[in-house]
Amino acid sequence: MQGCGNDFIVVEDPVALDAARVRALCDRRRGIGADGVLVIGAPEAGRVWPVAIHNADGSIGESCGNGARCVARYLLDRHGGDSVTLRFAGGEVRGTRHGAGIAISLASPSNPEPITIDGAGAYRVRVGNPHIVLWNADPERSDLTAIARRVRAAGGDANVELARIDDAEHIRLRVDERGVGETLACGTGACATVAAALRERRMAPTVTVRVPGGDLLVRHGATTYELAGPAEYAFEGTL
Repeated sequence: MQGCGNDFIVVEDPVALDAARVRALCDRRRGIGADGVLVIGAPEAGRVWPVAIHNADGSIGESCGNGARCVARYLLDRHGGDSVTLRFAGGEVRGTRHGAGIAISLASPSNPEPITIDGAGAYRVRVGNPHIVLWNADPERSDLTAIARRVRAAGGDANVELARIDDAEHIRLRVDERGVGETLACGTGACATVAAALRERRMAPTVTVRVPGGDLLVRHGATTYELAGPAEYAFEGTL
């Protein structure tokens, strides 16, 4: 499945996965190819499903916005109902249908912490997982991989966002995810960037975050954020 090109192998337990098998499955030339593997556990009371995140390099993730939206669609398609709750290591999210796509509601990001990276201002933000957001005049043309390497060396292990605020309703964004590399979209990164933008200026109630794979909508609030966008099947098979 994929949400704005951020793609995942979605499977249900029981399945035996170690780091080597995850890397083999996510290999885009010798395996299925994906940014990660999402394993759905047995449902608990109240339509709550635990989900484990395996990054493409075999490491374990904490939160995944686009992955959550894909899993929410998978479960809503199979079990019906108006909503599902997903439990990740980084916290719970609630998934619902949003037009032709899927929206999730999650706890608002942590208060963005101003930091300095290579002499430039940035923000450290948690959205169930760690992010470092840097403002950049031209995210599309910048060397994201090199910048992310320097940011992690100075600021610690985190997802790295290069962002530009176009206006109160639009942000451009590229993300290098830890354990994966550059992805076409990052849902928690989009939320982290909107939270950082709110430290800089007033933003519209709903912000369109333009990533290489398309557009994500982020509705920000004092206690919850809503992340909406496409969540689609690429193909199905047997693992």
